[in-house]
Amino acid sequence: MISLITAILGALTGMVPGVLQLFTQKANNAYQLQLQQLQLQAAKEGKALEIDLANSQADIQQQQSLYRFAGDPSGLRWVDAINTLVRPYITLIVFHVWIGVEVALVYYGVSKGHTLGDVAGAVWDENTQAIFSAIVGFWFGNRMLTRASPMAATLAVTTPPATKAALIKPGTAAPAGTIIPEPPGSRT
Repeated sequence: MISLITAILGALTGMVPGVLQLFTQKANNAYQLQLQQLQLQAAKEGKALEIDLANSQADIQQQQSLYRFAGDPSGLRWVDAINTLVRPYITLIVFHVWIGVEVALVYYGVSKGHTLGDVAGAVWDENTQAIFSAIVGFWFGNRMLTRASPMAATLAVTTPPATKAALIKPGTAAPAGTIIPEPPGSRT
């Protein structure tokens, strides 16, 4: 009986290193698999970042070529003058039509017996404010950002990341420090 127990214990102790090696190999394989998955994910994210960067650079080059094309003088002064005035003229026309519609709506609302406060709230809603901000920001916001760029660069370096978002005001065309090329025909 003792010899049987000794034989069983001998067999079991001979298997212990093999079982331990099996668990160790299983843990090593799981670690290697996880490491490979992380490396694959990092490679995918790196490629995605490279693709985003390439797309951004292509957009910038396209924008610069469009502005360069539209900004080149034709050699005829009257053609250059018309080319320079087209966008501001269209903006003025649309802006004046918009003011006319707003005034007509206020007049109509007040003539129908509504209070001026109710009419003003209905006419000057969030969508109207957004359109107005977009137009004014397009023509004047870029100049303000380019003049404030030294301060923006200082703020970008000295401001902690948690408070940078608080510096960007809603409704602005772009965050401070963003480089936006001047449209052709605009004055700086």
